[in-house]
Amino acid sequence: MIDMGDIVSQRLILRLLSPEALKAASEGDLARLARLTGISLSQKWAKIARVAARRLEQIEADPGYLPWSLRAIALRPSNEIIGYINFHAAPGADDLTLYAPNAVEFGYAVIAKHRRQGYAGEAVRMMIAWARKRGIQAFVFSISPDNSASLALAAGLGAVKVGWRVDEEDGLEDVYLLKP
Repeated sequence: MIDMGDIVSQRLILRLLSPEALKAASEGDLARLARLTGISLSQKWAKIARVAARRLEQIEADPGYLPWSLRAIALRPSNEIIGYINFHAAPGADDLTLYAPNAVEFGYAVIAKHRRQGYAGEAVRMMIAWARKRGIQAFVFSISPDNSASLALAAGLGAVKVGWRVDEEDGLEDVYLLKP
């Protein structure tokens, strides 16, 4: 059985998007996405379409990836979506074995008007706790050298720089590893 449950804190709900919800997001159908998830959406969340389409393809290729896939970050109790968080692949992806076996890599974004309020850090810590309960002990962050907020977040968690790479979409990224 696939773990589809919400991950919840006092301020946030991390709601996993089902394949049907990912399809709605990838098509830009925010009304259908809101109906499927029960969370409030703004037009600013339409930028999720590209990520949702990629995650849907991954789930179709490997249904076991679903619980590691895209989650909406929503505020409690308003249910307003303020961003997203996900792991780029299921644990043990080939491109991460260089850094640690059975690692997972973060991807996240918070809508501009909700930044600098600690939501990204809170969501990342929630996902780390969720993944650790499933046996994951190594976490990778690939961060643009000019993304000072994400660099500070990774450093604050204790992640250390272990390399760099050039992402075909995002360009140069420094790679950070967090292990206990």
